[in-house]
Amino acid sequence: MEENRINIMEDAVPQEQNTENVESEPAGVGERFIALLIDWAVISIPYQLLAAMYINKTLPSLEGIYGILLGVNIPFIIYETIFSCGGRSTLGKKLVGIRVENAKTGQPLSLWRAFVRAVGYYISALLLMCGFLLALIDNRKRALHDYLAGSEVMQARPKGWGEKMALSVTGILLILGVAYYSYSQLFSGGSLAQKQLVTQAQEHLENIAYLERLHRAYFGYYTNDLLRLSLLSGDPVQFQRDTQRVLDNKDFRIGVNEQGFKIRARAKDANKTFVSYED
Repeated sequence: MEENRINIMEDAVPQEQNTENVESEPAGVGERFIALLIDWAVISIPYQLLAAMYINKTLPSLEGIYGILLGVNIPFIIYETIFSCGGRSTLGKKLVGIRVENAKTGQPLSLWRAFVRAVGYYISALLLMCGFLLALIDNRKRALHDYLAGSEVMQARPKGWGEKMALSVTGILLILGVAYYSYSQLFSGGSLAQKQLVTQAQEHLENIAYLERLHRAYFGYYTNDLLRLSLLSGDPVQFQRDTQRVLDNKDFRIGVNEQGFKIRARAKDANKTFVSYED
């Protein structure tokens, strides 16, 4: 009979149990954000290519274009919901080597919790990325959307020190970069929001120009009296409100002669951009 002998110079724990216990180690903020960007690219790049083809063919209004571009959020939420529940992982998480699970039980997320977590991404982002940065001070590295869904993100495979450091540093730099970009787009002079203010001002000048032509058709001459023009709009009170909302009254001018007219004003963007219309 073969004897089972124990060598006291070797570990009594089997070799497979002596490896790093990655299941109990939370994933870092940086690697989580990298995974999120990969997942966003998986959905947004094909969507935007299709959206560009559709926009070029149909030529929708500016509001329609914004609506189409914002539509990418729907397939992204569906993607994140499906691949974050039932033990599945998104492509980004698989590549980075992390997984999401129930914070209390350690089991895979339910469909509902996965959906709440996917929507929670937007809440974390709308707070200028502060929802993501919450994970920097949480002892389990849970972000705001993790608290909302009752989830946490754990390591799915062992990583060396160098890989962890590279992922962490790259991820943090990306978070800061996206936060800065988001801030500039919302508040700086060259942001989309500011450009929209200039567009609205220009569109309002075109409305005034239409009323000028209408005034000439009725009375036989152009006028520099904005009040007279507002009466032709059908809703003078709303017209005045729209004017005050998009134009700076201090630099508003209407010049007229027998042949035509010229309207000049400043938009209410951060740079007080000049807008004009000449007939």
